[in-house]
Amino acid sequence: MVAESAGSCDNCLTMPEANREAGDEKLAHLFDEFGGRMVSPGGAAALLGLSRQTIYTLCKRGDLRAFRSDELGSRTVPRWVYIPLEDIYAYGDRVGRSVSRS
Repeated sequence: MVAESAGSCDNCLTMPEANREAGDEKLAHLFDEFGGRMVSPGGAAALLGLSRQTIYTLCKRGDLRAFRSDELGSRTVPRWVYIPLEDIYAYGDRVGRSVSRS
């Protein structure tokens, strides 16, 4: 048995601390605005039982809001798309698709 020092583990996965001085300010503001309750298009597709392409179509039609990174952003900051969970739940209610609200 290997002794562990307080708060560390040699073979455990750890999450880095959030660093507000770095990264994408637009993304940080977006997550603050929605309380972190956002999902990717793939996550939205899984929740609604639809394809990602259908999710993109729903966003284009205005049925779901999609927030995107700046297309001309820095090469060091990845591009992203997020959809508010409240939109997923509302769409599911409108069309009769059950969405887990865990």
